[in-house]
Amino acid sequence: MKTFPSLRFWQFSAALIALCFADFATAQPPATAAAADTKLDEPVKPTVTGKFVGNGKNAAIQFVVVEEREAFSDKEAIRLIFTEKDPATVKKPSWDAGFGKLGSALVISVFYDGGIFGCEVSHSAHTKRGFSAVGEIKMAEFKVAGGNVTGHVITGKELDAFGEKWEVDLTFAAPLPAKLRSGAAIPPKAPVTEPKPIVKEPRGSAKKETKAADGPLISARKLALPKDATDVEFKALVKHIQFSSPQSVEAVTKEFSANLKQQGWNDGKGGLMGKRNAILHREQGGAKLTIMIQPSGAGSVVKIFTEGLDWSGGDDAGSSAPKKATDGAADAIEAEARKRIQDALKNFPK
Repeated sequence: MKTFPSLRFWQFSAALIALCFADFATAQPPATAAAADTKLDEPVKPTVTGKFVGNGKNAAIQFVVVEEREAFSDKEAIRLIFTEKDPATVKKPSWDAGFGKLGSALVISVFYDGGIFGCEVSHSAHTKRGFSAVGEIKMAEFKVAGGNVTGHVITGKELDAFGEKWEVDLTFAAPLPAKLRSGAAIPPKAPVTEPKPIVKEPRGSAKKETKAADGPLISARKLALPKDATDVEFKALVKHIQFSSPQSVEAVTKEFSANLKQQGWNDGKGGLMGKRNAILHREQGGAKLTIMIQPSGAGSVVKIFTEGLDWSGGDDAGSSAPKKATDGAADAIEAEARKRIQDALKNFPK
């Protein structure tokens, strides 16, 4: 099984995010507007039964809601949010689920053909609460018809992620969001585009000269983390760093910001500071950092999504993921992470 720390929003959780291999489980042939029954049925009452177990403790998942989300890899998709607490009055259930405001929660991104490409696990019994995992979780059954969604999502057995045990076996039914229902339940098939020709740059081109002028890349493993950072994890596959701190969100934000400033990092646009959470953007040359700081127990957890850093010089720390993956899988993971970050920024609590 391939697992990664969550982008938890992602959403932050998102982003974030983070972010999930393309070994998709398919429950039925791809749905299309032409093949699907576009007749709308009455919206079903959301129901969910089964188990969501973390470290031997079953979460009382009682609610399921479907969220609209942007297409992923040019394929239409939706997001399923399973929670202990009622999300009826919540504007963005996936957001609150990522922050643990809805109790234990499972957030799944799925194509209309049943292929899962995103899974966030947030169980109250987990010490490292909030991680992403895709590989062995799948849709045993999945159907989108008449404006409703039904399915059966399972792991098939107890899985292990970063030392946290988890297992899923949930059967559910829920109506699509009103906007998707009004669109005849099944979105149109993405248009087919002609592949672009590959043009090789001549030797000594301006593009290569620009790259050389940028100088050596900054090492991901030499970022100036807070002195009390613990459980530091470097995830080269998704270019993601995570660590914990006994300090408060405010204290970690202050110290980490000062450390990065001394290291030559400049403030980027779009940073936010809420009462309990913070998002920082830092830039240096062609490198960028998106830093999410959230409360965790008596301290904080920090997640860093990076771009343009040097990830050579060491294997991923603390990861149970295999060392090899296809470039396509890595791209999919990173794309999902960036998407969840953008979702998070739109709904960040002031």
